[in-house]
Amino acid sequence: MQDYSEKVQVIHNEKFGRHLVAQLDIEAGDTLVEERPLLVAPHWECGQMKCAKCLQESYVMCRSCKMFPLCMDCQGHDDFECQFFASGGPGGYICKDLLVKNYGVCALMKILLMLEDPVTRKDCERLLETPINLDDYRDGDGMWQEHEELAVRPLMASGLLMSLTQSQSLTADDLHAYCIRIDSYSFEVTARDGDTLKGVFVCGSLPHHCVPNTVVALDEEFNLKLYAAVDLKSGEVIYNSYTNPLMGTSQRQHQLRLTRRLECSCLRCLDPTECGTNMSSVKCRECPDGYALCELSSGGDWRCSECSAILPAADVHELLAELGGALVEAKGELQAFESLLAQYKTVLHPHHFLMLDIKQNIASILRATALMNCMDQPSKKLLARRVELCSELLPICRAVVPGISKLYAIALFEYLLSLVELVELQFSEGELNKKEYATHLKTGRLVAKEAMDLLRFEPENSSEGYLVERLAMELERIESDIAKYGR
Repeated sequence: MQDYSEKVQVIHNEKFGRHLVAQLDIEAGDTLVEERPLLVAPHWECGQMKCAKCLQESYVMCRSCKMFPLCMDCQGHDDFECQFFASGGPGGYICKDLLVKNYGVCALMKILLMLEDPVTRKDCERLLETPINLDDYRDGDGMWQEHEELAVRPLMASGLLMSLTQSQSLTADDLHAYCIRIDSYSFEVTARDGDTLKGVFVCGSLPHHCVPNTVVALDEEFNLKLYAAVDLKSGEVIYNSYTNPLMGTSQRQHQLRLTRRLECSCLRCLDPTECGTNMSSVKCRECPDGYALCELSSGGDWRCSECSAILPAADVHELLAELGGALVEAKGELQAFESLLAQYKTVLHPHHFLMLDIKQNIASILRATALMNCMDQPSKKLLARRVELCSELLPICRAVVPGISKLYAIALFEYLLSLVELVELQFSEGELNKKEYATHLKTGRLVAKEAMDLLRFEPENSSEGYLVERLAMELERIESDIAKYGR
């Protein structure tokens, strides 16, 4: 199922290939695309077999086809797939333990079977019409090596291609191109057991921009809804983002090169301040007050905003690699993260993405520690620290994902929890009177309402939909205490 809004149109050009543009003015929240996945499959590296029907873990094979896993709760899976293997396939060349020994081929095998099935062939061909320049990927390692070892080579050796009338002539390069297209059109989806899978969506895949103008919503049935994050004017290109917005410019660029062979030149990447956040800025070594900013347009070195001194990219990357290794070594220990924060605050901007990473780790540890701590005074200190850290993250999330933002909504939710926990404890110990307590709760009420408003377009049967329910419960509790103590 694919359904485009009448407010968008599909066009083709040399820069983006097939993509969407606004045909009319669009308001934030308007639905642009709704789509069922072409397929949902495990990641290439997944070693645990999943039921072909419900995608839960399964160690039992389908009794009919003896090829696909099928859990005890499911009665059957795709009719064409099952009948194809139950009959042995034309010629009977297929190795029946293919998935048992090489489960990574699952997504690629499903695409080939969809091409074989007349019912699904047309939808699948839309995915495969995207041109791929294999020379951009043929690097012998990374993505190419993963596809080669986990999918292409095992499938070529399985005998499956000889049994497929539509795919007998495919070469290893053809299969690599199929794998690349699967990755390029995939969104991460979550199974009921919490495991992540890849959902392949033909229509929902858009050109990349580090500050996207759309939001992707996925429900429990893996249905995709793409809606506008901000108001759009007629003629504007519809963008999505395929990187973590809380990464710095050089890290986002690196990820895009690895996964999409893309050099991004969006406004955020070309802005040395990254929308005013300074998420890549490091302390200048030549002057006391300046910060060196990443200048992608000038070769990728860092230049001080005060004295214009140059800090070579190699030096910055060495520094970040050093801190990245230290973060791994911290192993979830609060004091280790606090020490790193104190150590690197003299060399990195307070909003540098690695400093934010440290602060997020500290905030998570603090909440868990505060909940387990039975001593009142330490708990208040821990909660107050967490409120401080959560509040520091809010303006960054707001800047890098403007408009309707799930990232900002989740950050607001974390801030709300820490704030309410703190003021409830302070009130119970007499540190806040009724009026002060109610005043803080009114702040919490505004935060809860803002977060709920940002998530109002999310499907009810999604993780964000359940978060709205949790926010509603918190808001009800806050309103009750405001009514009780705010007079």
